[in-house]
Amino acid sequence: MRRPLFILILAFMGLTAKAQTPLSVAQSQEVIQQLTDKAASMQTMRCRFVQEKTSAMLAEPSVAEGTMEYIAPNRLRWEYTEPYSFALVVEGERITKITDGQPEVLEGNSSRMYQGMVDLIIGSASGRNLFDTSVFDVVLTDDGLHWKAKMTPKRRDMKRMFKKLVFCFDKATSTIHLVQFVEAGGDVTSIRFEEIEVSMP
Repeated sequence: MRRPLFILILAFMGLTAKAQTPLSVAQSQEVIQQLTDKAASMQTMRCRFVQEKTSAMLAEPSVAEGTMEYIAPNRLRWEYTEPYSFALVVEGERITKITDGQPEVLEGNSSRMYQGMVDLIIGSASGRNLFDTSVFDVVLTDDGLHWKAKMTPKRRDMKRMFKKLVFCFDKATSTIHLVQFVEAGGDVTSIRFEEIEVSMP
């Protein structure tokens, strides 16, 4: 079976239709600082995820499920369990792909292909460089329950992959809830995170 490209990182099952109130510059800075501080103090994050991808090449959306485990500062296991078995294990700069139980350490172009997306997922959990304005133009809105960050790539390498990224954070917990990747070619991948467990110092 052909394995889909690891699109991570993160609307899940459609973005919320609630009214979005734009935040001022000062409000945006305050929210970003809150999210960054919360993520920076996180030791581990474990959750389930549901991924849905829509594409002009697909008659209907493809849906996959799996689990994610993040351990500060730079360890990640992203594993699909349904409808196929596939995982990426990240330990610092070392990325291992596991297909049907068979591990393969990625090097060269293969490693670089995944690194940008891995960085986005780790960034959403750790807060590290997620809101880097040298990489993205960021617009924050508030729907009452969630903060939504609409991020438009500025860097050429990111523009080649993505047209837009949307990150939704739960206001009650300051943790990631939803991610949407709009690819340069028009495909859209949405990931909803569920049953989130976080450990703090």
